[in-house]
Formats: sequence, structure tokens, C-alpha cells
Amino acid sequence: MAIGMIFIAVAALTAHALFGTMWSNHCDPGNERFNVLKSDPVVAFRASGELFAIENDGADNSWLCTGPDVSVSHVGDPGALYPQLRAKLSQSGWTELGGTYYEDPDWSFYEKSSEGGVPYTDSARGFLITASVRKQGLWVQVHLSAIGLHMGEMGFQ
Repeated sequence: MAIGMIFIAVAALTAHALFGTMWSNHCDPGNERFNVLKSDPVVAFRASGELFAIENDGADNSWLCTGPDVSVSHVGDPGALYPQLRAKLSQSGWTELGGTYYEDPDWSFYEKSSEGGVPYTDSARGFLITASVRKQGLWVQVHLSAIGLHMGEMGFQ
């Protein structure tokens, strides 16, 4: 009886993982969006004074097509790392979205098209990708994400 229950549990988990993997190909065919994020120059950038970096990849393997993301935590002096990372984003073609009346000294938000160009005005040139840069206690985190393909929003391509 117990062996049968274990077999059912293992079979169900395996089926769930296999279906999720097949479904994820609908969310990001060929991992195109994920690979665009991984190949951005800001992911490989290492700032001076950085002790080490931790990269956390998130390919879109979800059931709801939430979109892929990549985070890189740059450990070191946040006061020295933050301006270097913001400068690297600007050099890499990212457009900073800042407040008109107030700019947060610990957080910045950027966007660009996956194919270059200005997001929303050059919409035929790729898809929108976003980035945020946040100062934390002992590190600065850069988080890149691409909009997922949601049913009803953009449909499957």
C-alpha cells in the first residue's frame, strides 16, 4: 500500500514537471526572451570594488506565463556600486524612467526594446524589457525582466 502511494506521488510529480516544461515552450518559445535578458551587457558587468556577484536566473517555466527574469546581486559598498551600475545601464541603451519632482536615491527603473529603439514608439522592433537597480544593505541588485506572453494580452506567438 505504501509503495503504491509513493509510486503515485512520484508519477504525479514527474507528470507535473513534464507538462510544465512542455507548457513553458508556449510562454517563451526557444527561451528567446530569457536569452535576450541573459545576453544584455549589464548581466556580465562587474563593477570596480565589487567583492562578488550572485546571479539568479528565472526562465519562464510557470503555468501562467509570467515572464522570464534575471537578477544579479553585486556585493560590496552600495554607495560605490550603485552609480557604476546605473551608468552601465545607460551605456547599454537603457532609458531611465525617473520622477519629475522626486528621484529615489536608492532605486532606479529602466526600460528598452529587445531589438533596440525606444520602447512603445518602436513597438515593431522587439518586445519591452525592464530593469530596476536597488541599493540594499550590503549589495546592489539589478533585476531584468521581460513581459510574458499572456493569453488574452498578447497571445502566443
